[in-house]
Amino acid sequence: MPFEDELGKVLRDTAGTFAADRRSLAEGSLVRGRRRLARLRASAVAGSALAVALVATAGVQLGGGQDGEGKVGDLASTPPPGSAYGHFAVTAEDMENILQNGMGNAGIAVGHPKLRATGSTEASRPATASIDFEDGFGAARVTLSVRRVDPAEQDLEDLIACPPEADSPYEECTTEPDNRAVKGYTEAGKAGGIKKWAVTMLSPGGYVIELATTNVTSTINPVSEPVTRNPRMTPGKLRHLAMFVDGSFTPAGEPNSLGTLEPGTPAEPGDILPLLKDLLPKRFHIYSEGGDGVEGHVVVTDTSGKRTYIEAVRIAGDKESWNETLSDGTKVGTRQLPGEQPGVVQLRVDALRVNGLWMSVSAYNAPTPKSKKSGAAPLITTEELRTIAISRSWLLAR
Repeated sequence: MPFEDELGKVLRDTAGTFAADRRSLAEGSLVRGRRRLARLRASAVAGSALAVALVATAGVQLGGGQDGEGKVGDLASTPPPGSAYGHFAVTAEDMENILQNGMGNAGIAVGHPKLRATGSTEASRPATASIDFEDGFGAARVTLSVRRVDPAEQDLEDLIACPPEADSPYEECTTEPDNRAVKGYTEAGKAGGIKKWAVTMLSPGGYVIELATTNVTSTINPVSEPVTRNPRMTPGKLRHLAMFVDGSFTPAGEPNSLGTLEPGTPAEPGDILPLLKDLLPKRFHIYSEGGDGVEGHVVVTDTSGKRTYIEAVRIAGDKESWNETLSDGTKVGTRQLPGEQPGVVQLRVDALRVNGLWMSVSAYNAPTPKSKKSGAAPLITTEELRTIAISRSWLLAR
């Protein structure tokens, strides 16, 4: 293992004992950053159906910054050491896995992949990955860059703004009116029919995520004959890949273990159950658990001995009941409903994201939704359920 990656692993292992404090700092600063970023976004332009992002000229180049065909440049100021966004640690292997898992999550068949990546142990150093692959229609390339920033920094405005149309080098550039600050373009076809599509995401968690794809594996070597196909990663698939990458990192500046699992590893039931368990308050003991393709549930206890049933469900639609809309466009609904048995209550929190992902999290003061009550109220609070429901970790659910 390279020295920097080995050092990064040691630092992450050591820092694990301080995860709670670091997360609190990150979440506090994130609220302030979202408020400032929302003001910037008030002037954003809602454009065409192409839901992808402007890549600044200093951003991701199609060589992935690894083989002399381009490199990642600085797009915004680096947060000072010790700030909520000053920590960033990820290995090259993790970056490869995140990119490959994200490609599979986006529904792209990848054959004969050639992966390259670099890790990072500091916020000022981007972590990168690229993949050359065959998909039955010819060779293609996807590149990825991730780095850490404070989303409230004013100099990020240029990154998330489209250039004047008269001076734009892009066929199309649009802004999505949500907290992901995603813009997009398709680049005019180059000699030989080479096309490039790209996404830049300014994550509310404090990451600049840059993705690019071409319909060839090299934009420097001339092609033997004109290329007529489009890149296999469509703009919509690039957008969802960017969201998967965003969910693969925690607010503390480290990769999420479910985003970096070895590609091809069989998923646990729906990946809902392991995510739910990871998001539960640590004071609980899990008495039992279960799940299927779209649902995960646990029965938890604490020192009182009472039992609470908690479930997370990915749903396609239900009676809408929203109490608030977050700055990233996520709708949140909180309800208390009567259970089937006397004295049983259901606390329910729903979260509907702008990409259509609808998560519903409920808790009952009973061992099952049909059981007799166990205590006057569920052991988990409504606010804790809300934190689980709006977690960006659900973007990793398969």
